Amino acid sequence: MTRGHGTHENRYILEIDGFDQILSSECTMGDKEHTPFELMVGNNPDAMLGRGTRKTADTTFKHAHGLNNVAQAFSQWLDDFADGVDLERRNGRMIVMDEDGVTPMNEYELQQIIPRTFKPETHSASGTGASMFTCAIRAEKMVAL
Repeated sequence: MTRGHGTHENRYILEIDGFDQILSSECTMGDKEHTPFELMVGNNPDAMLGRGTRKTADTTFKHAHGLNNVAQAFSQWLDDFADGVDLERRNGRMIVMDEDGVTPMNEYELQQIIPRTFKPETHSASGTGASMFTCAIRAEKMVAL
């Protein structure tokens, strides 16, 4: 017997400190990239590699919705952050639910999050599920739990 919303709705949950949960039907996780430093020594043709810099790309949530005023709150946070009014970086986590939408399958801790984009969805009478917005965040550090 199938429970929940199936494979296409509410499968991805974003929890950010100070916000209600954001549920989405599609999530693109940001990748982590490490760029090592290179040191050329003498006549050695090969560079010595060492710890360099790490960068995490944006995590995007499409076809998202949530309870209460989460869309307005996220949009306001983005505006306040861009205007320099609220420069607080928040922590959170992203949870991947199984197909029935009940059991957590994967979880990622997102540290020092900043808002990146917010886009209201196009409204259409042909849609079958709630969809309010698309948003993106960037975390300084992402840890798979």
